[in-house]
Amino acid sequence: MLGRLEVSVDNRPVVLGKNRQLVILSLLIADAGRTVSVGRIVEAIWNGHPPRTAAEQVQTCIWRLRKALTEAGAPGELIETTPNGYALAVRDEDVDIHRFERQVTEARQLALQGDLSLAASQMRCALALFRGPVLAEVPSPVVRAVAAKWEERRLVVLEECVRLELECGHHRELIDELAVLVEDHPLREQLRAQLMYALYLNGRRAEALESYRAGRAMLVDQLGLEPGRELQEVHRVILADEHSEDTLPQQRASVQEPVPAQLVADLPDYVERHDYEMVIRRALTSGHDTVRICGLHGHFGLGKTALAVHIAHQLRDQFPDGQLFADLRGSDRDPTSTAEVLSGFLRALGVPDHRIPVDISERAAQYRSLLNGRRILVVLDDVRTADSVRPLLPGGPEPAVLMTSRSMLSELPGNHAVKVGAMTVGQASELITNVIGAPRVAEAPEAIRRIAAACGGLPLAVRASAARLAARRHLDLHTLTQRLTDEDRLLDELCHGALNVRAYLEPSVGALDRRARRIWFTLGLLEVPDFGAWAASAAADVPIPLVEEVLELLLDRGLVDVAGADRMGVVRYRIHRLAGLYARERGHQELPEGERHALLDRAADCWLGLGQRAQQLLSQDLRGSALLECPSGACQTMIDMVESDPRAWLQLEAEGLRFAAARRGHTAGLRMSERGGPDRWDFANDISLIVA
Repeated sequence: MLGRLEVSVDNRPVVLGKNRQLVILSLLIADAGRTVSVGRIVEAIWNGHPPRTAAEQVQTCIWRLRKALTEAGAPGELIETTPNGYALAVRDEDVDIHRFERQVTEARQLALQGDLSLAASQMRCALALFRGPVLAEVPSPVVRAVAAKWEERRLVVLEECVRLELECGHHRELIDELAVLVEDHPLREQLRAQLMYALYLNGRRAEALESYRAGRAMLVDQLGLEPGRELQEVHRVILADEHSEDTLPQQRASVQEPVPAQLVADLPDYVERHDYEMVIRRALTSGHDTVRICGLHGHFGLGKTALAVHIAHQLRDQFPDGQLFADLRGSDRDPTSTAEVLSGFLRALGVPDHRIPVDISERAAQYRSLLNGRRILVVLDDVRTADSVRPLLPGGPEPAVLMTSRSMLSELPGNHAVKVGAMTVGQASELITNVIGAPRVAEAPEAIRRIAAACGGLPLAVRASAARLAARRHLDLHTLTQRLTDEDRLLDELCHGALNVRAYLEPSVGALDRRARRIWFTLGLLEVPDFGAWAASAAADVPIPLVEEVLELLLDRGLVDVAGADRMGVVRYRIHRLAGLYARERGHQELPEGERHALLDRAADCWLGLGQRAQQLLSQDLRGSALLECPSGACQTMIDMVESDPRAWLQLEAEGLRFAAARRGHTAGLRMSERGGPDRWDFANDISLIVA
């Protein structure tokens, strides 16, 4: 009832009916567990002018309320009939006013124990239960009196909370809030005194004195009264510029908030990636009215975590109130729960275990309260979904959040997304040099560049090869280079302890359902640098819409990338070379040999059939028809595109056609005919196409 009246059963809202039901239910909730007399209900509904049938109408309203509640799943005895009236039989925790009182009591106990910061945070959690004006939609004078009581209760607790926060030294952060409160409640002297304190301590003495003059004028004009003793004392202290702990208790130096320092160590051999670092720093430190969020996204092994940690260490001076860090393990089968992360953060912020709420929403509210007004950087590594991270976002502009994820998390409002790509060969070579030392690199500089290139710019792979070289001083650099050219052993060579391409990919692959795994294996088996959804559809014999759905999932898991739309408007995807090798390896392990051959043959037949159709159009020889057998319908979808511009299609699908020709064992190619001019093409050996 701390806002608009709302009732729910198992989180499903209950339709409460008309005004009379709202009046009755408001009274029952306000006095939950106690009898509300029929006479009080009658007075609340009819305001001293009841009809003769008032008691019967109250009974009808109670019956309707019971019916609505039981139909929603509530127990039938929720509204009990007593000798004098009715009572609502609910637990205290089921009513927000009781939760509010419990949290305020706990906060006061914390304050008595000297933990003022946590006490203020707990009070903020209690005040967050107010969702707006109390019961504003219920016009009954009796209910309005109940609402006024709770509005006054909120202001009293808010004043108490502000006093605690001032004692903790948060005067700068409180000025805007207090200014609004004083404007809304100009005759509340406690709020005005607190605003004057905050302004004075923030070096705005003239404004503090002006606030006193405005308040005094209002009190004299409207009430004919001079300000009370407390407000006058604050005025005297500010006027005399006295600065002591007796007069300004909020300056007590004994109150110290914990300053978390949870960042993992920065890498000593880190290679600067200036193309990203400036953008990230600007996103996290530039002025903003809301929380600053920067999300680094990209597929596996791109060094997103190393980049985030490096930036976070560089920005420690910008966030003097601390740094929080959590690995959400979003790419694992068993990610870290949001509730667990919140518990860890609350402990780091000084909350003892017995003060951490069980309910995750209350836990998140307490966390936001503790971050309020503090310059803290929150680093969230390996985020899976936006939903998992929403409760971890601060509520104000002072903190900032730096995230890493294989997904873009574009649904998070305000997220400044930064796509992280591969290292350049120069950066990869520098990383290897940092790990194994410049003298060893000087022995074979060209081999180092070839090793860096073989790793495909993937920092994970580069670091694995460098770590292998560092651990095996006897390993010749040229020998490793030769090994990395052998695709059958490449993944084995790029494995050193925890630096393991397979280990980074396996959890994401393991979390896929059977259909998605099969399509991902198909992408590895096709061995083409990029492809449209139609090619995967033809090979896997799955309709294009379902393949596109799986490709979106693979994008979110960082297992494929979008290469962009080609000039014919087809979205093309690509799979990193190392991920493709792993997909092919797993495909050989999990798909029966017959199924592998069938999917490769389907893909080859579709590429070659469409290629034959393109050749017929270019040669203007439409005798016969292209040999297209495509159960999924993918090739039929592509025919219109081939016919619209056959030459462009052949050029775009050159790699697929080479794959198809190799699959069918033919060596002849497609070439331009001297006799026919630039628009005439010869189709050799019927189905074998190679675009030069």
